[in-house]
Amino acid sequence: MAWGKKKEEEEDVDLEAGEASNNKKSKKNKKGKGKKGADGDDSDEESKKASKHERHRSATITALMETRQQASDQYAQAQKAERAYLAKKHATEARSNYTETKTHFKEAFSHFAAGFRGLWHVIRTLPHIMAHRRAEGRRKAEQQKRTRVEERMKKLEEQLARDAERAAEEEKAEKEAAAKK
Repeated sequence: MAWGKKKEEEEDVDLEAGEASNNKKSKKNKKGKGKKGADGDDSDEESKKASKHERHRSATITALMETRQQASDQYAQAQKAERAYLAKKHATEARSNYTETKTHFKEAFSHFAAGFRGLWHVIRTLPHIMAHRRAEGRRKAEQQKRTRVEERMKKLEEQLARDAERAAEEEKAEKEAAAKK
């Protein structure tokens, strides 16, 4: 590892030195003060020097880049798999909710229909129900009336009994008073 790092550092230094020398030459060429070959351009010399200082990647960097790329691909695949799993899970849950809701609605509609059928029967038999309630009310009213009449009769009988006793006592008192006279 340490050897690879040193080699990379040396390549960086060579690259920097090469870029600096290339930059100087390109500046001279731009100004028109550089030396030219026999045919008038020095592109062969520049291409030889540029190729000499081209950066070559080391095996370590290439391996690391490949590892990073593989990890990135694996991460993307894992994300896809996760999304697919969650979609499948949510779809399963949604399907079960759908079927459950559908059965509830079926039951609700059947109960609703049964309720309306029952309501229709109630409406049809309502006069009979009302007649029965009136009859019950009349029966209870007659029974209460009877109990009140019976209570009055008891009170009247008690009062008659008391009046009869008083009358008997008064007669007795009059006979005694007449017997004393």
